[in-house]
Amino acid sequence: MIRKADPKDYPAAAALAARMWEHESEELAQGFAEADAAGEGAVFVAEESGQIVGFAQCGLRHDYVEGTESSPVGY
Repeated sequence: MIRKADPKDYPAAAALAARMWEHESEELAQGFAEADAAGEGAVFVAEESGQIVGFAQCGLRHDYVEGTESSPVGY
């Protein structure tokens, strides 16, 4: 099942993200929470048998994003 993440899901999603990106999972979880609180992003999780097995993070970027000419940009 895919659903919008609850704040309690951020550590599990961040642990998956840390496997791809060179950041500490605590730092990533904090970033997920901050983007959600600011209304600038959302995290979605894929859950299977009660475990988070995947995630997608989407949000607005106000800095330069390759190939774009406007801001903010969905990313």
